[in-house]
Amino acid sequence: MQVRVAARLVLLSFTMVTGVMAADSYSPPTSHEFVKGIRSYPFVASAVRREKIRAGVAQLTRCAPEQAVRDLIGNPDFGYISYRAGTNGTVPASKVWHYILEKKAATEVEPSSSVVIWFDKGGKLKTVAVHGARDVESTVSRRAQECT
Repeated sequence: MQVRVAARLVLLSFTMVTGVMAADSYSPPTSHEFVKGIRSYPFVASAVRREKIRAGVAQLTRCAPEQAVRDLIGNPDFGYISYRAGTNGTVPASKVWHYILEKKAATEVEPSSSVVIWFDKGGKLKTVAVHGARDVESTVSRRAQECT
């Protein structure tokens, strides 16, 4: 009987630990999921979301962890993993998150207004690029920053 109780406790603690680990991992939606969720065009992020992104981008620092980025500017609209060239998609190189501010049409001639964030394979912020949003682009830090 003690063996059964001990086994159940081990199983319960394992379930609790793996549940916590799963809750800490985050995978953004795919671009297909994002586009599928757009009900009409042009798609424009809400004023509250745009302001959170604009204000948060100004506070981003190189090597910030993914969770800190999400805390500052929210969850990305979509993201993906890029892989090292020549590895047939087996060696991750970076994670790329997209925050869409405006998407004019389902198939675009003009690119969307967006913020794109690249993370290294360890989940630390490498680069921030802003496309078509001068109010956000002007807030991006251009100073050289070392990882701490």
